[in-house]
Order: sequence, then C-alpha cells, then structure tokens
Amino acid sequence: MNSVEVKETQLSTLNCSNCGAKLKYKPGSISLVCEYCNTKNDIELEQTIIEELDFNDYLEKSELENLETEKIIQCKSCGSVSSVDESLKSLHCPYCSSPLLEDDIQDERFIKPSYLLPFNLDNQKVCNVLSRWIDNLWWAPDNLKKTALSPIGLRGVYVPYWAFDLEAFSEYKGEKGVFNVSTIKLGKNKIPIIETNWDDIEGTVFVMFDDVLSPASGNIDVNSLAKLFPWDMDALVKMNDNYLAGFVTEKYKVKLSEGFQNVKGTIDAKINNEICKKIGGDRQRVNSLKTRFNDIKFKHILLPVYVSTYRYNNNIYHFYVNGRTGKIIGERPYSNFKIILAVVFVLLVLTIIIIL
Repeated sequence: MNSVEVKETQLSTLNCSNCGAKLKYKPGSISLVCEYCNTKNDIELEQTIIEELDFNDYLEKSELENLETEKIIQCKSCGSVSSVDESLKSLHCPYCSSPLLEDDIQDERFIKPSYLLPFNLDNQKVCNVLSRWIDNLWWAPDNLKKTALSPIGLRGVYVPYWAFDLEAFSEYKGEKGVFNVSTIKLGKNKIPIIETNWDDIEGTVFVMFDDVLSPASGNIDVNSLAKLFPWDMDALVKMNDNYLAGFVTEKYKVKLSEGFQNVKGTIDAKINNEICKKIGGDRQRVNSLKTRFNDIKFKHILLPVYVSTYRYNNNIYHFYVNGRTGKIIGERPYSNFKIILAVVFVLLVLTIIIIL
C-alpha cells in the first residue's frame, strides 16, 4: 500500500485583539469574547454549502487520504477522547469528572468534521435549565443542585455524528388482510366474528432518506442522545475552529462503516412502514424483501451537548442538555431520607384511619 501523507492540524489558540488573552466562543452569537476585558472579536462568516461525500467510494479509497493528525487527550478512567484546546489543557473529563493531565496528550489520526451546529445556549442559561429541572425532582437529595451544577461538573461538548443520505429501492412479496365481519347468535345475543381474508400481493417501493443521524460518540448512550432530538440541521455551518474555542470537542469512536450499520434498523423500519402503507388493507404481512441502496452519501458533523457529570455517594450520574434548544434528559439519585419520611407519613395516616 502506498504511504499517504497525513496533514497535522490542531485547534488554533485564538487571542483577544485588545489584551491578548485566550478567547471563547459566545453561544448564540457570531463572536468570540474575552472573559477578561469583554472585547468582542467577530467570526468571519462563510457561506455554508452542504456537500455530502460518497460513502462507498470513501470506504474503498478516500478514507486514508482524508485523515488528519490532531492532538488529543484520552481519559484514563472512561476512555473518552477529546481534542486539545490549548486553553483547556488542564480540565476534567466531561463524562466521569476524572482529571485530564497534559502528560496524556498524544497525536492521533481522525476524519476531520466538515460541519457543526454552534452552541446556542451559554453556560448560565443551561445552569438555569438544570436548576429548574432539579427543582421538579422532589425525591432528589436536597444538596443535588449544588453538586450537579459545580464548575467541574458542567461542560459544553461537541459530540460527533455521522449523517447519511441515501435512496432505497425495495422489492417485496407479502399479503394484504381485509377484515370480514359476521355474527353468530348465542341465545338472545349476537356475537360478532371477525375473520381476515388474505390476498397475495407484491410490488416495489422507493424511499429517500435525508440526514439519518448515527451517533459516533461511544461515550454517551445512544438512547440518551436520541431523546435530545430534534436538531435544526438547516443551521449547520462549515467547520470553523472559532466555534470550538472554550468547548470540549469529542473525537469519534464509532467508525464510518459501523455508523452506517447502526442506522440500518431505523432505515429498515421506515422501508417496512412504507411497504405496509402501499399494501393497504386492514392487516399486512411482508414475507420477503430485497432492498438495494443507491447513492449513499455522508457527512461528519458535530452537535452541541452540555454534559453535567457528578458523583453522589460514590456513584456517577449524568445530565445531557441540547445546546441549541435546552431540552434536557438525565439520571438522578434518590433521597433515602425523603423516601423513608414518605413511608412513615403513609403509615401514620393509615394508622390514624384504622384508629378512627
């Protein structure tokens, strides 16, 4: 195999034009802001034209040619991998809160993301969202808010995804069931009897898929990520390091080919649903199916997620917040004291009722 030249890139450190301090991207804006002198440094906007890459061609010959070397840091506790922002060399892992050390920085080759959704909510707004959410958790410990909203626990993370576009042409054989309702007389009552008449049927369906998302994180449970939907994919912008400043950028663990296999279930379910609609009738059976995928395209993107990781009674819990909409899902501990108090109260009420 011929050797491939791999370019070395790393996230550039951006300095304030006024005082020279490190800059951070301000969510919901097109500016980098200095946290020392509040000077705004505008991001030069580029027209975003979405271009998908050919999936099969990329796997066969283009993947190595598009790898770039980046400085990354891997958590020794949970294995998560993030790119190194020079201003964030000393931080804690967003997934398990373990310290990340500069000595753990290494060079590794990755497919560089092409597009991203910038964070729309800043840290304070997310803290407000989390605070309101925790307030509604009556069974949670009273000190949960202080623990979950600690500066170490809350991080903005750009999470990697594969996004697929494709066409599916399917040939199927099945059966269409139509209900036939009759009645029988049982004494004075008439009992309805429903029978299904089945007819053989065959045909084809053509289904187009746009932006089928496959999480490439490997650190966040896919079911948790699915609950953060929807994402405003129309707002994708071209990859620009300015948007990454001040945030953690996770590198993908799920490879491209594996990412496509992970969304096959979603794709197959939609195809089956379209076949059932085309068969019609009251019930449907699909007995055989052959599907050909055409024009498979993909893009590697980053989506913004706030991750709150905290330890409580030696257990690790997570909150995840959609960095665009504020939608939140999460795990939480329960207060044994509140549960015991509730049980005692119920027993007391039952005792009073029995006595009376």
